[in-house]
Amino acid sequence: MSALKILLAVFLVLFLLSLIRVGGEAEYTADGALVRLRVGAFRVQVYPVRRPKREKKAQKERKKPEKAQSEPKPGAPMERARRFLPLVGEAAGALKRRIRIDRLFLDVTAGGRDAAAAALSFGRINGAVGMIWPIFEQNFDVRDHRIRTAVDFQSSGLTVSLSAAFSARLGQLISFAVRYGLKFFTCYRSAKSAPKQKEAI
Repeated sequence: MSALKILLAVFLVLFLLSLIRVGGEAEYTADGALVRLRVGAFRVQVYPVRRPKREKKAQKERKKPEKAQSEPKPGAPMERARRFLPLVGEAAGALKRRIRIDRLFLDVTAGGRDAAAAALSFGRINGAVGMIWPIFEQNFDVRDHRIRTAVDFQSSGLTVSLSAAFSARLGQLISFAVRYGLKFFTCYRSAKSAPKQKEAI
């Protein structure tokens, strides 16, 4: 009987832990992707993996100090982000309204030396945002959001900058992280090795 009570107590604790709301933050800029887990006031960086302090100290000695920038970071090439779009759509469909979007800031810039082509690209971006955003808003609980589109004739192509924060119950995030973490890692490995395979050919 006592073993049954202990088992029930363990299940109860696990059930209560699964109800705790935790969150995460994701950024995508020209500097690369950044993913952090958030539990209350605590934040843990999960990607990229932090290097040992000795290695970081050696790198700082080799690099010159840079001034802090208050302006938003430049966006990364759209071609690099496009590989992840199908998987992002699949992950979004799996979560839908089970997850709360606390912050979503998206900046997309159409660039190019050809003014006509850049203007056409800018129009397509705004059209896509106009179609996708209402669907996204209907399926997610979005608290704070800002989507901006712009055109830059000095840029070489499309760039995208993303800053997002979300929260959900712990149990939901664990199952989601295990499933889609492996998929994103596989997709990232494939995208990273693609240029090398092209050069070998």
